[in-house]
Amino acid sequence: MLTNGRLLILYSFTIFDHIQITIFKMKRLIFFASVLLMPVLLKAQTIDSVDIPKNVVYKYTDPATILKANNLLLKELSDSATYNLNNGLTIVGPQLWYRYSQIPELNIIPNGNVTIRFNNKAYPAKMLQDADGFKKVWKQLINDIRNEKFIIRKATNKELVYYWAVISFDIDEPLLILENATHRYLFNFSPKDLKLLWIDEVPSSMK
Repeated sequence: MLTNGRLLILYSFTIFDHIQITIFKMKRLIFFASVLLMPVLLKAQTIDSVDIPKNVVYKYTDPATILKANNLLLKELSDSATYNLNNGLTIVGPQLWYRYSQIPELNIIPNGNVTIRFNNKAYPAKMLQDADGFKKVWKQLINDIRNEKFIIRKATNKELVYYWAVISFDIDEPLLILENATHRYLFNFSPKDLKLLWIDEVPSSMK
């Protein structure tokens, strides 16, 4: 027969053992949960990460802003475009403008002629200063990708090398690349209002 003291000691050990078992089970659950979540976390980091070239200043924004810019781009490149991504001073970069300037309707867009140096050479580019000029260029973009399969993604290392070479400012996200079978279009949005700062095309040699 156990005395009250011995009953108390036995009861205390029983509670202590139960707490230890409970803690052990919780640790196991946390461990297995972390193992299951690890691939998801790694995948998220892989999707969001950018291979930034040396000496390039690249500023990230939050995923929600990237998604919003992505959705805006999809909408504006559809038949329901509103042509409201123009910030009044949108640049059409040298690679894209080289091709678009061959189109008579775009070549006659008045004013906004600029020169950009790339690989120690001077190339013409265009600053779209009014809604009419922007709408003409944007309609051509829509026509370029109509009925084409494409993906929208973040820029690669070499694409950033090109973009950094033709601009004179730090790169702020959202910066999106629309890639189809023949072209890689570059869209740099302002993080403040999600208007377009720069539209361009990455040279085929920058792969």
